Amino acid sequence: MKIITVNKLFPIILLFLAFASASAQAQTTSGNTPSGDGISLAPARVELEMKPGTETTVVINLDYRSTTGAAQPTRIVASLNDWDITKDGQVEFYKPNTRPNSASSWIIYSPAETTVTPGNIHSIRVTISVPPDAAPGDHLTALIIEQRPDTIKFNQNARQMIVRYRMASVFYIKVPNLTKRGTLANLQAESSQEGIVVTPTLKNEGNSVIRPTASVKIIDAAGKTVAELPEIEPLPILGGSLTSQPLFIENALLPGVYTVKYRIDFQDGNKPTEGITNLIIKTPKNSPQIATTDKTTQKP
Repeated sequence: MKIITVNKLFPIILLFLAFASASAQAQTTSGNTPSGDGISLAPARVELEMKPGTETTVVINLDYRSTTGAAQPTRIVASLNDWDITKDGQVEFYKPNTRPNSASSWIIYSPAETTVTPGNIHSIRVTISVPPDAAPGDHLTALIIEQRPDTIKFNQNARQMIVRYRMASVFYIKVPNLTKRGTLANLQAESSQEGIVVTPTLKNEGNSVIRPTASVKIIDAAGKTVAELPEIEPLPILGGSLTSQPLFIENALLPGVYTVKYRIDFQDGNKPTEGITNLIIKTPKNSPQIATTDKTTQKP
């Protein structure tokens, strides 16, 4: 017998989708739940603007679907985690009440453990109580749903892959007065074998999340656009945070001097910002050697 255990984390995101999606789904390929069966969690993101001293209750639904008809009841447990987005755009989870902007201590949920059966929707009630002295800004927590390890059954006479799923519904508890102030702190561009890498450094000096839109153009010495990304949705920029997530453009350019223009609308009530940097390619097309410049200017 050979057993392979795979742990999968579905934090709604994996990366762009998580925070834009209305549901997160975990599916298994073998083990307890056959391919085509799965559990989805909705909503995957909860944003609530709440005043200090107030309370509200929301419902998170687990939908256990089975297209094969062979799925079995499974035991799940719920827990809370703090979470954050790192500078390089990774979503990370932490023990509850360990982050400065944690809302985990404000949350009570029920049931904490239950058996989910195929073909049914199971609800978890989540009550949020904001303390009277809560500071303005976004406070974050995540409701984690995962399978109990003791519900996984092993077949002693078969080769198996066991998939242990985790799902999360992330919470933004937004306490007035909310501020959003996005800035383009830096812009870099370089050429690699795979194409062009443009790395903007984005900063949110406010206390509430920003979800910007952006575009990139690469212009040659004659003023012609030779490559572009017309519509980009960068990852959310949490309040008081900074991100530097590379963008890839699969175009190999001939040696020369190019202008890279990165335009971003922070959706913070201010006009879009444009950053400009030079890209100097000194080596032949498709060569692994690169030459870059980090000269950056901004236009309001």
